[in-house]
Parts: sequence; structure tokens; C-alpha cells
Amino acid sequence: MGSVVTVQPYYKDGKSSDKLKKEIIEEIKRVDLIISKNNTESELYGINQNSGKENKISKELFDYIWDTTDIYSLSGNKLSVTSGALTELWGIDTEEFRLPDDSEIKKAIPLCLDSNIRVTENDLKISIGVQEGQIFNLGSVGKGIACDKAVEIIASEEQCEGAVVSVGGSVAVYGTHDGKDIWTVGIRDPYGSASDIFAKLNVKNCFISTSGNYEKKFIIDGKTYHHILDLETGYPVENDLAAVTVVASSGLESDAFSTMCYVLGEEESRKLLEMYEAEAVFIYSDKTVSVTDGLKESLEIINDDYSLK
Repeated sequence: MGSVVTVQPYYKDGKSSDKLKKEIIEEIKRVDLIISKNNTESELYGINQNSGKENKISKELFDYIWDTTDIYSLSGNKLSVTSGALTELWGIDTEEFRLPDDSEIKKAIPLCLDSNIRVTENDLKISIGVQEGQIFNLGSVGKGIACDKAVEIIASEEQCEGAVVSVGGSVAVYGTHDGKDIWTVGIRDPYGSASDIFAKLNVKNCFISTSGNYEKKFIIDGKTYHHILDLETGYPVENDLAAVTVVASSGLESDAFSTMCYVLGEEESRKLLEMYEAEAVFIYSDKTVSVTDGLKESLEIINDDYSLK
């Protein structure tokens, strides 16, 4: 998934956690071979190569696509699971960035509509198809899915009392550690280095994902372009947000919503977060911070440059 994966399990008897860590890493590799858009051996890659045709699809991959589509359907076509035509145009998926021509963007936008997805089911087998030229892209939820699978394994390990897992910008906290059920998770400072945090969240069993304009970006003729695209315009989102951190009950949801909240902005996002019983921290470019009600007691700002709205 192009990300560093860390796993820190806690055992009551202090037993070695190497076996559990290995099992989690192997499971994340397995999932990557299902959902990766760029790995030529993955299931999703094969489906994208047959764009415009009907493809047999595993139940697991279908569920990932459908669950993500369900969330992105709330965005008013600003996000989609078939965003690949645009993300490839900008070079976002390979980090070989380029600035496309307006004409290229206009041709790609109609290929990013999830309404074109066709699903058929015969003999308990599922087939999926899209318009020719459309490309499935699960990059915005892949790290959250990895956290979901990691927690499934941790929960099945009787001797493990809890763990924290991070996959890139997504984190899962589960169970207890050292007799405590509260976990402290740092929120990265959008204007600092990768190790700088401006706030902490004190939370119980949950999944946390952050999306920001600092993650992948490039500069051309003095203008900065980042990787979070508005599929209505075909260009990177331009608003007054620097980042959004979302806390949800699943990794897929936290990952999907962190991107969607960044694209839609705070006002429109709040009602959608309520639908999924998710919470969010909105970090603005002027270093002010807004937080949904469920996190007000959990958020601790530790950098004096930041302040609550």
C-alpha cells in the first residue's frame, strides 16, 4: 500500500507478539493483492484492465467497492470509487505528478461516475462492469481496510488484551493496554514534519484517519497542487482546510470520511458524519480548529499556534 505499517500488541503475560505481528502483515499483503490499482497481480488491476466488460469479482472486493460507493454517494459526485481516470491523469497514484490540460480533465470527468457501475449475480457469483475507460480506485480507503483486517485478527487472539495499528495516515486502537482502555493518538501538524503533532485525541476502541493537503503535492509555476481532487471540477480541492481527522467505528469509514469531509467542508460534512455516528476534527489553514461534539472532551491541543474556533 506504499505505507509504513506498525503494530504494537499488548499481552497480559508479556508473551512475544512476533507471531501476531507477522500474521497481521501477511493479511495486509493479502488484502493489497485484492484492492491495489497498481499491482499487476491484484484482482482490482485485472478488473480495470477489462474496463467496459463484465468481470467476475470476489465477494470481498465487491463489498469493499460497494461500501465505499455507498458513502461516496453522499458527496454529490465530488468523490467516487471510479475516480481512477482522473487520479491517473494527475499522476497521483504513481507520485509521478503532472498538470493535465483542461481538455484532458474534461474528458476524464464523465469517467468518474459511480452511477455507471453494473452489477449482476448468477449462480451465487457476482459480476461487475463499468463504462469503457472507467477505472476503479480504492486508494482513499485502502489503509482503513487494512486497519479493519488487523483488528479482526487482534480480536481473535485471546491472549492479546489490545493493540494499536497504523497504516500510513490511518490508525486503529483496540482493547486495553497496561490496564487502561483509553488510547492517546497524535494528530499531525499540517505545517510541520511527519513527526510533529499539534494535538492529541484520547479515545477508546475506534479507527482514526487523516486527510490533508500536505500529504502529496507538487509545485508548477509557483502554484501548489495536492492529491485530493474534486471530481466535479477535476482539479485539487481549494478551500480553507489544511486537514481533517475522522474517528469512526470502522477503518473503511474513517478513511472514506476523512477524504469526503476535506472535499465537502465542515458545514456539509457534519450532517453526514451524524448519519454514520462518526466524529471529526477540522484543521483550518489559519491554524484554527473545529471539532464535532463527540470529540470535544477528547481533543487536547498541545501546540500554542493552534486554537479552537
